[in-house]
Order: sequence, then C-alpha cells, then structure tokens
Amino acid sequence: MSDAEAGTETTDNPTSEKEARAGLRKGSPDSVGFSSDGPATDWRTYFPYDQPRNAQVDGIENIIETASDRGYTTLEGACGTGKTLVALCGGIQLVRDPDSPYERLFCVTPVKQQLQAFEDDLRAINRALDNRENDSDNGSDNDSGIEPVSGLTLVGKADVCSYTNTGRIDDRAIYGKCEDLREPVRRAARYADDGQRAVRELANDARLDSYNTSTNTTAQQPVATNDWTSPYTQQFPETDQSDTPYCPFYAKYRAETFDEGDGGYTPEGMLTPDDLVAQASNAGLCPHAVMSDSLQNAEVVIGNYYHLFDPTTLAAMTGELIDDQTLVVCDEAHMLIPRVRDLLSDTLTHSTLSNAISEIENRVLEQDRPGVDRILRQTLAEEGVREDDLRSFVEFLHEAKFFLEEQAVDALDDEDSNWERTNMAELPDEIQHPLRNPTTPQPDRFSEWAADNGYTNILRDASHIGTAVATALREASNRHSTFECSKTFSDTVGGVFGRWVECGHEQYFRSVELQQRASRDPSADLAWNKEYTAQFQMHNCLPATEIAGRLGQFAGGLLMSATLEPLDVYQRSVGLDQLEAKGRPVQELTYGLPFPDENRASFAVDLEKFTYKNRGGTDGRWRDPSQDALREHYAEVVQSVAQTTPGNVLVAMPSYAEGEWIADVLRQSGGVRKEVLVDESSANEVTDELKDEFFAGGDKLLVTSLRGTLTEGVDYDGDRLAACVVCGVPITNINGPVPKAIKTAYEREFGQHNGFDYAFTVPAVRKARQALGRVIRGHDEVGVRVAADRRYASRHQWDDVREYLPQYEREDYMPVERTDLGGQLETFWNGV
Repeated sequence: MSDAEAGTETTDNPTSEKEARAGLRKGSPDSVGFSSDGPATDWRTYFPYDQPRNAQVDGIENIIETASDRGYTTLEGACGTGKTLVALCGGIQLVRDPDSPYERLFCVTPVKQQLQAFEDDLRAINRALDNRENDSDNGSDNDSGIEPVSGLTLVGKADVCSYTNTGRIDDRAIYGKCEDLREPVRRAARYADDGQRAVRELANDARLDSYNTSTNTTAQQPVATNDWTSPYTQQFPETDQSDTPYCPFYAKYRAETFDEGDGGYTPEGMLTPDDLVAQASNAGLCPHAVMSDSLQNAEVVIGNYYHLFDPTTLAAMTGELIDDQTLVVCDEAHMLIPRVRDLLSDTLTHSTLSNAISEIENRVLEQDRPGVDRILRQTLAEEGVREDDLRSFVEFLHEAKFFLEEQAVDALDDEDSNWERTNMAELPDEIQHPLRNPTTPQPDRFSEWAADNGYTNILRDASHIGTAVATALREASNRHSTFECSKTFSDTVGGVFGRWVECGHEQYFRSVELQQRASRDPSADLAWNKEYTAQFQMHNCLPATEIAGRLGQFAGGLLMSATLEPLDVYQRSVGLDQLEAKGRPVQELTYGLPFPDENRASFAVDLEKFTYKNRGGTDGRWRDPSQDALREHYAEVVQSVAQTTPGNVLVAMPSYAEGEWIADVLRQSGGVRKEVLVDESSANEVTDELKDEFFAGGDKLLVTSLRGTLTEGVDYDGDRLAACVVCGVPITNINGPVPKAIKTAYEREFGQHNGFDYAFTVPAVRKARQALGRVIRGHDEVGVRVAADRRYASRHQWDDVREYLPQYEREDYMPVERTDLGGQLETFWNGV
C-alpha cells in the first residue's frame, strides 16, 4: 500500500511465513474478536499505522455512529483519504462489538485493483495485530490475544477452478463443464446407501497413488501448477457404473461437508483467491465450493457488484449475505448506477425461448417414462400448475417466439429494405428496434399484443409456471436415477416475462435487439437468423428504486468514491433519499486532497466546447474552417502540457477515435519528443501490456478514451504520471433509443432541466475527474492537471459543469486562457 492510502506503516513488509498463516479451517468460528480481557471494539486497535489522518478519524467515527443507527454514509474522499482503511476499521469495530447487530462487513467494488486494496489493507491490519501480540509476549503493554480478522475474496468460478488454473478446462466453458462433472457426484450422494462413503470413494479412486496409470500417460501426472499439487490425476476420472466423467475435487468437498451441521469452512486471516486455490487444491477440495461454503463464517467478505445485484449470482452464492446483520460498503460507488442498470436489465434470446419450448414439450408434456412422468406431475400439482396451464404457457411461448421473429424482420427492413438481397455482413453489428417511443412512456407493442390476444394472465403467471417446471425437472433428476437435468430454461423465460409485465413503462424501456453472429449459421431456418441472433431486451433506465431496495435489506452501509459530488444529486440518483424517507439516516462526508497545494498545478482552459457539433468528425475532409480552428486550439493545449512536463503524460479524449486523431497530430507536429502510445478498445491483456509499456521507463505520452479502463482504477503512483489533460466533457451519445428513454425517465423523476444533467452530465464530469485524479497519488508527488473546455472554467452558461465540481476542486482549478497556459505550466515546473 502506498503512503497515499494510509500514512507511515509501523510494521515491516509481510514475510512469506506471516502470509502463509492465511488459510482455512474446518468448522465455524467459535469466538471471534475477543482479547484475553474482553471484546475488542475500538477501531484504533485495528488501525495498522502510526497515526491516522484527521480525515480518517473523522470518517471512521462518523461512519460508526451512522451505521449504529442503521444509516448510510456517502463519502467522497480524494486520493490520500485512505478510504479502504476508513471502511475496514469502522466496519471491523462494528462487527466485533458484541452489542452491535453486525456480524460481517461486505465490501463490493467493480475495480479489480480495489479488490486488492481491501486485501492489502486487511493483511496490514492482521500483521499489526500479530506484531502487537509479539510485543506483548516480549513485555510491552500492547494489546494481545486478539484474533486476526478473517477475510475472503469472492471471484468467478473460472478464477478458482483447479482445472481452469491448469488449462484442463477452458475458461469460457467452465460453467457448463462444471455442472456436468458435479452431477455424477450429486447422484452418488443421493442414491447410494451410504452417500458420504460413496462420494469419498469417488475422490479416493481419482488419486494418483490409486489410479491405474498403465494405459494413459495423462493419468501419470497430477493436476498441478508451480504453486500447488493436487492428489488427483490429470485424467478426468469416470464412475464405475456409467463411465461418466466426474470432479474428484467436488467429490471430496461433498464428503467432507456431508454433515451440514459441522459449520463448513472458516477463513483464517485474509484468504485471497490465490491462497484459496492453492490450499484447497493441495487438500483435494473444490476451491469454488469451499469459497461458497465459507461465506457466512468470514468477518470481511470482498466481492464485486455482481455479488450484490446480479439475480443469478445472488441465487447461487451471495443471497445469504443480504440481511440485517451485514454492513455493506460500495467502493467506487460513482459506477453504481451504470453497473446496476446493466445487471438489472433483462435479456431473453430467441434460442432460450426455443429451448424452453422444447423443454416443456419434450421433457414434461411428452414424457414417456412412467416413473419420471409421475414425479413431474406430482411436483407440478404441488406447485399449483395444471396440465392445461402448462399447455397454455407453451402456446404463449410459441406465439411470443413468432412475435420476436416478426420484429427481427421489421428491424432489418428499417435498416435496409433490401437486406435479403444484399450482403448482410455489411449491416451494423447491432440493431436496436424499440417497442415504444422512447420519449413517451407507454405500454410497448409486445405488452399490447399480449393483451389483445388474451395472454395478460399468462404473462402474470409466467414466473410461477416457469419456476414450477424447473422445480419439477430438478425433483425428477434428484429422485429418478435414469433422468438427468443440470440446466433448465423455463424458469429463465418465465422470470423475464414475469418482470416484463410487472415493471413499469416509465423506468423500463423495451426493445428487440439483433446481434450479428461471429460466423454465419447456414443451418438456421430463418434467413435473418443465419446472420443475426435476436432477443427481447428490457432496459432499466433509472435503477434508484432497485438500488434503494437492495441497500435497505442491510443493517447499514457506506458508499464511497473519489468522485461522488454533488452528493445531493448522487443520493437521489441511487435512492438514498427513499431510505431516508423511511427513517434511515443518511449523512454526507467530503474530504479533499490532503497533499501540499504547492505540489500541484490545476487549470481549467477556457476554450470553446469540444463537442461533435463544434469540432466535426476526425476526417478533415468533412470539416469547415471553424472546426479545424477549434481542433488546432485543443491540439495546442495538449502540446503545451506534453512539451513542458518532465515525465509521463496521460491524454484523455472523448472517444478512441479522437484519441487516434490527437496522437496523429502529436506525432506529426515534431514539437513533442515523447514516445506516443495509443490505447484502443481491446482485450484486458492488450491494455495491460500497453500500461506496462507506459510504466517501463523513459518519458512517454499515453492517449486514451475517457470511457476506457485506463482512466479509472489504475494506480499511477510515484513517477508513473506527471500530468493529465482532459479534452471535453465526455457526455455519451444520446441519440439512440435507450439513451432517449433514460433521459425521459430522469426528466420525469427529477424535472426537465435536472433530468439531462443527472442522467448524463454529472456522470461525465465524474469520468473526467477520475482521469484527472490519476496524477497526485501521494504526499511527495508533483504534477499538473488540465481540464480543457470552457464548461470547466465558467459558471455562467447553461451547460457549464463547474458547479458539479466539489468546492475544493473549484478552488484548485484556476481558469486560464489557452494562450497563457504554456507560461503558467513553465512557471510551475520551474518552481518545483
């Protein structure tokens, strides 16, 4: 951890021996957080450094006070506030206070680097506790006997599967393959006379020391990496009865946890995914199953927004954490609205509809095995679903599928009336076909079609019927040895249609969307389907109510970021005002940069707005002289920063295309001696390589998009970055049907003037501030921040954004003319 986060560390870096103490133990914790003299409830006990900063003391104590009243805190803390320690120390005090309702701290963040920040800070806390105990053993007066804080990081199955870690299963195939390999183990546990013995024998049969290796070289090597070695052979073992491959890691896990009353597994110390994979795999246990098993026993759980809002992830893993004994922390909370909007939007594909129809017709209605048929019908009857209900539901699904197919044709006709006679590969990769006017909330065409054809009641019952079918299929699989069902489709389809009829038309926008296939499918029955897939889409335009509903299920919480201001706008946008109206206290905390003012120069350059209308496209053949002049002025600003800065420079543009333009200008100008690197929309691995090249040494200039990943969540500490220049306010394109629907929803909720700003302008300013915030990351760092666009410099025009900067940044960013910027920059660098 850098000095920017916490201050001066009192302990040495962790030794490998110390880190090795993080691990797992069988059984739930007996007593957590008690010293020899009683409960450890003071947060200062857990603060791992010499002295907390004033902002940390204030933040921790305010958070504890508000959370004790079941309230929420919104915290904007600039880099250097030490936000992760604020959250952890305050949360751990509440969790370890026997008079507090809190049993765990659940920290979620969408940024991988911030996951690691929580892990690093929790490790630091535990090292400090251990050192104090050692000091006490040596005769000092320090506290002793305090157990380390248990922490667990949640990641996806592909990240912790022993087989994906060794390349035996492809990451992209893990979910389906995992279910196929687990199902034989489940069946052995269910149908054997002694289920625990049966699954233990499956695990033992796969061991390298008991496997017949004479016929297969794969069976002669263990499943292993450089960090761990499992007891099992690389070859997937097969059951004796059916020669079906199974997972021995899962088999041993089931054997070890067959007694559900034994408490499962408990993390000891901060258990990272790497720790978990190594220790579980060495023991022959499934790391993912162990991770899911040990959730309730960890004091600090670290995850991402999926673990908090994705319905599938909640149902499969983290739903048990959503209760009134959990303190929730949303880090990088400025990302909450767009991420939750995506997670809570529903998609129903043409192929899923087809699979659901086939599932109900072939596996339920036409089931010809008497034993299976009896279980299915009995279960459906217990769920209150008659055969007539099921047949009506299937009829509706057929008609809904036909409706989707007609809409796909209409979408293509709107795009190109001659699409059947042209090269469809030249059509857009994505085609959006709205089912209502996005600016006029009203019932969509599918809802109207359902009402006109008498399907409204079926739509309302869809979720119940789909769930009942899935329950019946799983019950048959559990009770009948010859019937297998590892995946169902009816519950997915029923859930989407159920939400379709329940969700209002103001906050949700429905459309049909076409996605071009990666490769043509000549076997598809329909002409359009050979080139495109089609899906129903229901977009969540304004998720404030859903966010408030989820947050309201916790006992209290903290939403924090370096860019939440204006906090009153933020609280309304995420629904905290709804919680406050129900008696849950909500407080605001804002902390500016704690570093010396003289180490930074911040300028807002008063230039004409850098918008598409003003600047034109990147192709100069289509621009008029005024647009060329505007581009020249912005290029001059970037060149001034690049030429005067002794170090690396980050240039953040409104789009990747604009990034290519400014990179070409800089390369051709001859006045910039730095190497110019250009970020593109690409895979994470490519972006990471570019970032490493930027950090590798020698002064460079990195051009990226303000909507990319290099402007948020990347730590440019030390001498990695000396300056950042942002061109324009990165407001997203609002011309498509979904942005128009979002704008309409915000206008109806917050007023016509506020709607656009709350939906688009404020998030854009936060993106710009995130990029500019990459520069100053520590007490001794020196740098320049330049926001180029008059909207940052002025507060007099209707579309100016300076009012959306927090007060401490308005004071920092000095308005300056383009012609004066170079001199100001030279003066600053000459003076430091």
